[in-house]
Amino acid sequence: MTKEELFEQIKLDFANIYNISVDELGVNFLAESAVLATSMYSLQLRINEISANVWAGSANMETLLSIGSSKIGRLPFPAVSGIYTCTTVLISGETATIPIGTRFKKGIYIYESLATINPGDDIQVRALTAGIDSVLIVSNELQSLSPLISINDIITVSAVDTAPSDAEDIEDYRLDVVSSFTLRPNGGNASDYILWASDVAAIRTVYPYAADGNAGKIVVYCEGINPFIPTSATIDEVIEAIKYDTDGVGRVLVDLFPFINNTYILPIQVTYINIVLTSGVAGQQAAAKTVIEDYLYNIRPYLPTLNKTYNASFDTITQQGLIKALSDNDITFTAVTLKVKPLGGVEQTVTEYKIGDANDPTYYGEIPVLESLII
Repeated sequence: MTKEELFEQIKLDFANIYNISVDELGVNFLAESAVLATSMYSLQLRINEISANVWAGSANMETLLSIGSSKIGRLPFPAVSGIYTCTTVLISGETATIPIGTRFKKGIYIYESLATINPGDDIQVRALTAGIDSVLIVSNELQSLSPLISINDIITVSAVDTAPSDAEDIEDYRLDVVSSFTLRPNGGNASDYILWASDVAAIRTVYPYAADGNAGKIVVYCEGINPFIPTSATIDEVIEAIKYDTDGVGRVLVDLFPFINNTYILPIQVTYINIVLTSGVAGQQAAAKTVIEDYLYNIRPYLPTLNKTYNASFDTITQQGLIKALSDNDITFTAVTLKVKPLGGVEQTVTEYKIGDANDPTYYGEIPVLESLII
């Protein structure tokens, strides 16, 4: 109740006690009603705050971090800087070493060398800006910030040693904490794989299935945070997280389930979604894209071993669902066309599409990703 509603209720209670109308209450009763309403409202706010902080799903930041640190043994993952090996080109006859801390640039991002090297040797550099905005890929070129004597000023990325990642979103962290309470670990069941994989910073979640035609074996599809499709290095981290706990102690699965390798631990499969908004407003392109991506982000495979009661909202993209999401966010349009490329196949126009069919191994670990939005 609001403070004003409490005030009116208290006045009415006083009037009922003395069998008079509210208008007949004297100034003393009105003053006491106002004081009581303020006190009760403050108490109500405090009770609401305490109640919210009892559960990780609604706790404030301070309480969530305290619960998470105790329950899952970590705070939100920080952003990680990418580290890259780059080839250099020797300037003939020059012998001067390239000192540690030599800086290079690509676009607006700066990278510095991590060791002193001899001219012509490979050089390892780290992004000064953590997160995926400063990501590099093999064959990218970097320019030195100042002229170099013994090597060309251009160096070329030859390997990604540490893939960058953004800081963990607090709501993703909250989900991991909540999952640690709601998922029941039990000697290698589906919940175990999800909880173990949550130790990997670049993983949003995993989808475990019984491996088709392989008794006693599990296939696990891994969904990254950004990008959705995890790198091979991230898959290796998941394999290690399944095999060993955070203290490096081997789990029982290491002995019982030797199949824990990159044959059965896989990246998710992507189905691309294309949306056409008829009579849309060009200026709303970015806003509409965000709304659609948020809608698709919550459509994920239904796992019977985890989700006891099926609901189509778990795993089905619908034209009506898109219309509602866009309308709720004041996006202008007259019609929505939903086009789907199942696992990158032939595009088809549909009114709804169910992803990750748990009864068909072909579609295990399937997630939807927006490929294009046309207005």
